[in-house]
Amino acid sequence: MNVRRVVIVGTSHNYQIPPTGPAATKFRAFLGGICNTHLVRAIAEEMSQEALANWHVTSSLCHELAIATGVLHRYCDLDDAQRRAAGVRHEHEIKVVGFFSRWSTEKIEQEIRASYSIRERHWMKELLDLDNWPVLFICGAKHVLAFQQLLQENGLSVEVAAHDWAPNQ
Repeated sequence: MNVRRVVIVGTSHNYQIPPTGPAATKFRAFLGGICNTHLVRAIAEEMSQEALANWHVTSSLCHELAIATGVLHRYCDLDDAQRRAAGVRHEHEIKVVGFFSRWSTEKIEQEIRASYSIRERHWMKELLDLDNWPVLFICGAKHVLAFQQLLQENGLSVEVAAHDWAPNQ
């Protein structure tokens, strides 16, 4: 039986965009090392084509790495229309509504977490649909622990390779 294993790397989304320079080189090498160590068969990420267009690029560093290493790749995040349909609100929007509604800090964090949870469940569905294990998943550092827990609760084996990767590591 094939173990459904996910290796998670949390980081800033800035590193997912394919810049040139030392940070991109280090991130690509870090991810490449994970691919080799874990015999990764797919790379997936918290990213969408719409988000890439907003950054004025056509592919991510992770997508480029997948092509270079000959593994599958998948953008797993919802675009804005899908987010609206699923009831996902942006963190900034929640904070503004919370401020004007005089919500407690706890209430604001609860609303943000609920919105993140919708997206994280979508990512898990994407990974299950991809069904190519082991998979390397790159996401924002804020999602690592909750996403790890969600995956484990649903029977997947999970390893966190980095909670918040940065080039100075």
